[in-house]
Amino acid sequence: MREIGYLREKYHATFIVFADELLMSSESRAIEIAEALRQVHPGLKWSCNGRLNFATAEVLATMAEAGCKEINYGVECFDDEVLVKMNKRLTTEQIVEGVTATWAAGIIPTLNFIFGSIGETAATLRKSVDFLLTYDGAATLRTIRPVTPYPGSDLYYYAIKRGLLKGPEDFYERAHVNSDLRSVNFTDLSDAEYDKALLEANKLLIEEHFRRVKARCKKDLVKLYDDRNGSFRGFRQT
Repeated sequence: MREIGYLREKYHATFIVFADELLMSSESRAIEIAEALRQVHPGLKWSCNGRLNFATAEVLATMAEAGCKEINYGVECFDDEVLVKMNKRLTTEQIVEGVTATWAAGIIPTLNFIFGSIGETAATLRKSVDFLLTYDGAATLRTIRPVTPYPGSDLYYYAIKRGLLKGPEDFYERAHVNSDLRSVNFTDLSDAEYDKALLEANKLLIEEHFRRVKARCKKDLVKLYDDRNGSFRGFRQT
């Protein structure tokens, strides 16, 4: 709270982004931080990373009252079997409940998905796409990235054991060209099939996002000129 006070006083900060992965590591911690922010820094707006198994109505209401505007969730995949293999400790039921509760609290849920983990198929990818189309709300542009076995992770050592990677130099100098490109294929799909599946999935997500944005902008135009909406602040984006 003192550090935020320093940022507000010296730099006139009005929005704080918490990069801490563990801010929502438990319901009690999330509530404690939110209550402190509400009491010590009223009017401050902020965003954070979160876990959907702690995204209860009580926690989210407290966070919203304290100025939370967005929570970044690592969903990864909308398939229970794949989530178990990821050791995600999250179920599709918890995902739906948590995202629904986040929207209901007036907080935007930013949803992150990956594809290509052990056990994934074109069908599991489609489940993730369908979930995003249903629950994302086009608040932000979401695409699905390929899973990346960074050195030190369990998936990295799995890739080494299976002969899919030779070591860290192989990963960084050959395999990992770009975070949006496949580095290691853990699925039963061919590399070409893998890339085509992601291409089609992200094409659909992008097209749907801009369709919804276009529809929303048209509604805003009608409100602006027919209702003379004085609170409108323009379509320009920076």
